Amino acid sequence: MNIFRTTLAIASLVIAAPSFAQATPESIADSIMGDLKKGDAKSTIENLLVKAPLVETGPAEKINLIQTLDTFLINYGKVEGWELISSRNASNKYVEHSYIVFQEKYALYAELKFYRGKEGWAVTSFSFKDTLDDLLEIQSREDFKQSFKSLNSGN
Repeated sequence: MNIFRTTLAIASLVIAAPSFAQATPESIADSIMGDLKKGDAKSTIENLLVKAPLVETGPAEKINLIQTLDTFLINYGKVEGWELISSRNASNKYVEHSYIVFQEKYALYAELKFYRGKEGWAVTSFSFKDTLDDLLEIQSREDFKQSFKSLNSGN
């Protein structure tokens, strides 16, 4: 299996746009993943950047994002689905979601970070990677938390 060590990542501080006032992190993530499942890298990136209004990308960066995501789609096949593997929050205003995105030949690791400002929720950072090391690390942490809870409940 030819695994690309390419990482598609953008991070930015964001103030939510009014159009997202009724959106939740889950509904925004589902919309992004739904766009990705359609197999159109350009539309996925364009729609994602709308949900992250203060992420600044020039024409060259936007083209690079589209090409990288398109490479993932070409090499690993259609997106078949996704699963939330971890959700963390620092407060009721900041949430991070990690996903495994299942494709025909391989999987991607996706991370979306959200902030809720006066106008509602918006994406502050996102990344798509074809290295699953982060995914395995997250799963190990979750397994440890469950084991620790089990030990504590036995006392």
